[in-house]
Amino acid sequence: MTVDGFGGLELIAVPPITLEPQPGQVAVRWLGQGGFAFRSPNGVIWLVDPYLSDFGRQGPAVRLGPPPVDPGTVMCDAVLCTHSHSDHTDPVSLQAIAGASPEARFYGCDEAVKIIRDDASVASRRVQTVVVGDRNVSVRGMRQPMSDVHADIVFADHSGDPCGFVFHVGDGTRPFRAYVTGDTLYHSDLASEVTRDVDLLCVCINGRMGNMSAGDAARLTGETGAKRVIPMHYGVMANNTVDPATFVDEIARQGVQAQVHVLGIGESWLLSF
Repeated sequence: MTVDGFGGLELIAVPPITLEPQPGQVAVRWLGQGGFAFRSPNGVIWLVDPYLSDFGRQGPAVRLGPPPVDPGTVMCDAVLCTHSHSDHTDPVSLQAIAGASPEARFYGCDEAVKIIRDDASVASRRVQTVVVGDRNVSVRGMRQPMSDVHADIVFADHSGDPCGFVFHVGDGTRPFRAYVTGDTLYHSDLASEVTRDVDLLCVCINGRMGNMSAGDAARLTGETGAKRVIPMHYGVMANNTVDPATFVDEIARQGVQAQVHVLGIGESWLLSF
């Protein structure tokens, strides 16, 4: 489909992740910072915390590189935001995505939902409020009656009303489970019955501005028993980054058995389960 772009130009709306998983597979693409795009075997495409602009509450952010995707071209079914900070609930990106994907549904806790509605101008009918403790939330577009993706809304230790997401993907008796922490400090409550033994953990490692360090992220990886782990929340802003090698080293030092996969910004990965 085509959407109106800047200066009256038409932009082509395309999936933000081009890998097409088969049954027993899930595709993931790191969008930088805490942002990810996922694709299910049934073709559901959902985003978490897409920060695809230079928006900042105190003025434009100085990015280390351009976003991997133009938000005005993003075709997806759902967008989920972990908390209200501008690099996670980015009104510029969300407004552009809402225009490019007019049937996409948006999810978040109260503070994020207020930004989605008021600042990104997404119609209330397209926005669903979630709270920590919600289980089996269907992740789908407005016109999708069913989905092979569901989310559990889990605890995060950060300012405001943050959350993390545990996604269950697939129609079979053994779904793929992916845990995206969002921004959070280390807390013993992060490892729970819902988050343990996930197939994939996406964990913040930058160790500042209310997030856990690489060492704490490695500790959480071990405590959840995650099979695979992607470090995140670095490489976008010069004042808020860290070398992911520190996380790789901590995983080895602590004897954690998870497979570490360090993605470049914009890089995709096809996982089997």
